[in-house]
Formats: sequence, C-alpha cells, structure tokens
Amino acid sequence: MTDNTDKSVLMKCIKCGYQEYLPEKDLLTLRKMYNLKDTDEDTVLCPFCLSDMYRIDSPALKKQHS
Repeated sequence: MTDNTDKSVLMKCIKCGYQEYLPEKDLLTLRKMYNLKDTDEDTVLCPFCLSDMYRIDSPALKKQHS
C-alpha cells in the first residue's frame, strides 16, 4: 500500500460553496505559470459554477460572510 504524502489544500467556491482538496504542488505550478507574487491569493475555477475558488482560510471568503 502506498501513502499519499503530498500536501493538499482545501479550496472553497465563493458562489456555490463547493469544496475540494487540491494538491499544493498544482497550486505552486499555477503560481509559476502566471508569475504570481507571494501576496496574491490562490484561485481556481469551480467545476460546477465556474466561479472562483479560494483557500478555505482566505480573506475573500471571510469578507463574503460578514
């Protein structure tokens, strides 16, 4: 049996609330592709509503609920 040792990041859709774990290495690859700075937030598209998904601890999600 093999164990998955990759770190995963929980992402949440800002519109529909869908949540999914993504490998952190995929997010790092996207950062390199788009030359993102350390201060830029990680975002991906939601597979259901095509809105932005952010890390679960993102200020963008906290701002939405206040």
